[in-house]
Amino acid sequence: MRNYQSIEEIDKHLKILRLQADIHKQRAEIDFKYIKHSLKPTNLFAEFVAMLSQKYLYKKIIQIIMKKIRL
Repeated sequence: MRNYQSIEEIDKHLKILRLQADIHKQRAEIDFKYIKHSLKPTNLFAEFVAMLSQKYLYKKIIQIIMKKIRL
């Protein structure tokens, strides 16, 4: 529990709490917009293609290394 010495201290603390609440609200809105944007079908498809191409690339690199080792 916090003890206040004056009304001004209470007002100052309330202003700080309001600003913190506004910051958290804005962060939540930004996070929501980011998630909403990320879940668009075109973005999901792009992520899927990137994941597949990365796996294919890793597979090719491993195959090349294995060929070099066998020689």
